[in-house]
Parts: sequence; structure tokens; C-alpha cells
Amino acid sequence: MPDIGEVLSVDYWRNRTMILAYAAAAVVLFIIFTIGTFPYDRALTSALMPLGLKVSYNGEHPAFPVGAVLDDVRLINLEQPAAPPLLQSEALKLTPGLGTLIGHPGVGLRADLYGGKARASVRRSNDLTVLIFDLAHIDLSRYPIPPQTGATLKGILSGSGEFEVADRTMNEQKGNLSLEGHDLDVTVIRGFPSLRFASLKGSFQIDRATLRINALDGKGPDMAISASGVIHMGPSVAHSMMELTLRITPTVAGRARLGILFNFLPHPPDARPYLLHGPLLMPAAS
Repeated sequence: MPDIGEVLSVDYWRNRTMILAYAAAAVVLFIIFTIGTFPYDRALTSALMPLGLKVSYNGEHPAFPVGAVLDDVRLINLEQPAAPPLLQSEALKLTPGLGTLIGHPGVGLRADLYGGKARASVRRSNDLTVLIFDLAHIDLSRYPIPPQTGATLKGILSGSGEFEVADRTMNEQKGNLSLEGHDLDVTVIRGFPSLRFASLKGSFQIDRATLRINALDGKGPDMAISASGVIHMGPSVAHSMMELTLRITPTVAGRARLGILFNFLPHPPDARPYLLHGPLLMPAAS
């Protein structure tokens, strides 16, 4: 058996060049075979299914140098499969995660999304689905909001987040989310003036069925706002409850333009905060 000094010498390995070449070729072939035969769509489906989500697509073809591309992709809520898709993209590129080589399948995703870019990784870790994502320059006006809601949404959105979710019941989920919007124009109720923000930034945390709003700050031609609080998420939006502190500082132009909305508030916008509590869709304000 050679001693350490001999193993570390150049002459020792010079005489074993063929062994090194075979070993390197075996590693390369293993990586190529693992990546080339990776079941991209099944891996993505198995990661999303526990969350009540499914990816539907119309075609698949290889991507260079590795991976696959799914065409005409739709993200569907399994509880409402006939409803419009939650997200749509003309093409979604999938690549195997690094953990695939050691037996922990994961999928990396890249897509053009509503005029912007989306990147994400999805993997299963024991009983958890781990999702990490990044959004850049999403054009909200291209997102199809059902016309019957009376709401409209315009502006550019970017953000990032990381979540761990066990299942769709929200009993075991946690994560962080940050969002930043620019040139936002939001109509909540048809017939009322829209809310305009040059910038709007938010930082959020999710712990089981609680969404904590750490900070939400916005500035625009009509007003500046700041908010914090919690939303207790129910099985649906109608069953969710909120506890929110909101401060509004209107501009002169905002008082003139949004006066009809300010008249519905319990007191005129000033240094006093508004306390919003109760059902998310119809909260009480004080």
C-alpha cells in the first residue's frame, strides 16, 4: 500500500492517467444521464400537488444546454379547476436542482410573466414543499382580473419570497415576502376614484394561518400611507379576519380628488391612525 507522500506525488498520478480518465468519464456520464432522464413535469407536479396546485401545459421540448421547456403553461387551483388560471406563461423553462444529483429532486423555473421575469425553485424536503422565488418588473395591467369584480390594477411589481408549506390546510407553513410596486393605479370599487402610488413597498411574514404585515409604505400624488398589522387567514377570503393600523397623509391634490372616499372614513385624515378590524372584505374602521 503506497504511503501518503507517494500518493501526493505527481509521478504516482502520472502513471494512473487512464484510471483518472475513466473516473472522470463515469462522473460526467452519470450527471448527463441524471439530467437527461429527469422527469421535470412529474417533479414539479409532485411538489405542487400537496398545495392544491397543478401545472397544465400544451407541449414540452428540450432546452439548451439542460432542462426542458413547457409551452402555454397555466397554474391551476385544484379546488376550482374550471376557474381562470392563477398564473399563465407562454413558456416555462425547467432545470434540475442541485439536490437531484444526491437523490433530493428539485426543479428550477424561469419564465417570462406578464411582461416581466420570474425565477423560482421548488423542492420537497421530507413533508414540506420549499418554494423560493423572485419576480422582476411584472406588468400588473396584463394580469386578467375578472371584470365582474369591478377592480382594475396597473403598475409594475417586483418582489421575492421564501416559503415552507406542508399542505393546503395552512397548519404548517411559514415564510417571508417582500414586494415593491411602482406607478401603481388601483381601482377597488367601480365608480370610485383610483388610488395612485408612485411607490409602494411591503414586508410580510407568514406563520401558519397568520399573515403579519411588518411594514407597508406608499407615496404618491394623492397621499402617503403606512400600515402594519395581521391578517388571520381563513379557509377563504370571506372567512379571513384583519387587525390593521393605517396612517394616511393626503396631499392637497389628494384631498380634492379623493374627498368622496375620505368622507367614508370615521375621521378626516390627520395624525391619528385608523384601526381596521373584523372581516377582511368588510372591516370596521375607527
